[in-house]
Amino acid sequence: VNGMIPPQHHGHNGEVRGYGQNARIHERSQNRHHSRHHGGAHKKGTYNHGRKNGKQGRGSHHSNVHACPSLVELRTTGKQPTMEALLGNVVEYSRNGHGSRFIQFKMETATDAEKQLLVDEILEDTVALANHPFGNYVIQNFLDHATKDQKYSIASTFHGHVVKLSTQAHGCRVIQHALDVLDEPQRNYLMDEIVHNINAVAKNNHGTHVVQKCMNILLQEPRDRMSGDLGEAPSSRQLLETVENAVASEMLKLSVHPHSYRLVQQTIGDCNPSRSAAVAETLRKIESSYYPLAIDQHGNFILQHILDNGSIDQVGDVQNFVCSRVLELSRHKFGSHLVEKCLTSATPSQASAIVDQILKPTGLNRAYIETLKDEDRENPLLALCKDPFANFVVQRAFDASSGPQRSLLADEIKERSDMLSKFPYGRHILSHINR
Repeated sequence: VNGMIPPQHHGHNGEVRGYGQNARIHERSQNRHHSRHHGGAHKKGTYNHGRKNGKQGRGSHHSNVHACPSLVELRTTGKQPTMEALLGNVVEYSRNGHGSRFIQFKMETATDAEKQLLVDEILEDTVALANHPFGNYVIQNFLDHATKDQKYSIASTFHGHVVKLSTQAHGCRVIQHALDVLDEPQRNYLMDEIVHNINAVAKNNHGTHVVQKCMNILLQEPRDRMSGDLGEAPSSRQLLETVENAVASEMLKLSVHPHSYRLVQQTIGDCNPSRSAAVAETLRKIESSYYPLAIDQHGNFILQHILDNGSIDQVGDVQNFVCSRVLELSRHKFGSHLVEKCLTSATPSQASAIVDQILKPTGLNRAYIETLKDEDRENPLLALCKDPFANFVVQRAFDASSGPQRSLLADEIKERSDMLSKFPYGRHILSHINR
């Protein structure tokens, strides 16, 4: 094209070929020719169900030279093996797409004696199977259909590996399922490993789901009705206190993390400091960290949680903080979300106070104006209206205001309509107030 010579490379016989479509067709033809004469495709660059070098892909229907005969027969003909043929091969079946489904079917229809034979075979490989793309379904199925003693045997193999499994793509699902189906003592043994590593697990993209499952279990009963003595197993009350203490010690680090901020939300719950000394300490630390939380992508959700679940005084404190810094927060990518939340959830007096600061800034808002460019310093409302984030705050402020204050805000915006019409965000506001 345009007189340019396409890239070239040398073929097997020294001929020069381009990378175009005809060259690719020719190369595939050469590969097939080579395969017929040399007994197979080129080893390098060939694929078998998504795997290089002829390795078997997931769910492949091609038999593997190492596969047991009954599994090969199941995959090729659909003939179901007998229990005798299964024994000694349960782990291998569990690691195969067809075999995994058959093992699950077999477990659901087996007698207790047959279930024991199946369980005994996987015990040494339970941890490995738990994080296998097919094997994890077998483990979850066994936890559903095994007898109580068999479930204990399976769960006991997780001990010492719970944290690792919780942070794995498939293992985290097995741990969550185990927490659902095991009774309290055995379940608490597993949770004990998690809560003593709660911060690390909560920050993991898979572990966060396990932590949320643990918190849902621990918080489902009032603290005063939680079981106390479970023998050697830790009690639910002890586990919850361990979590609360861990959150209190690293509140800010957990709150600004993309996964662990959810743990902070669950820990403070209804924001009642009387629940425990650790919860009270966490709430105090939040109160002294309003600013870093407000401007953080994830931390601002902690303050939004308080707006939704806190007491009147706690909500008022967050509203007052936002009101005192409304201009700065409104122009911040994440702080603006908190301002909008305050306006949509505010009482009439709280909303009026925020709108007043937008129209006639005082205190910290006035100090913030002094840091702006000359043109923005002279007209701070215009600066908000043409800002990519603050323009949404101005729209919410218009919606939250009423009476003379709303009319004043609308008049102030309309006075700047000539200038606002030059900016896309300004046009959005003009359209909004004229609806």
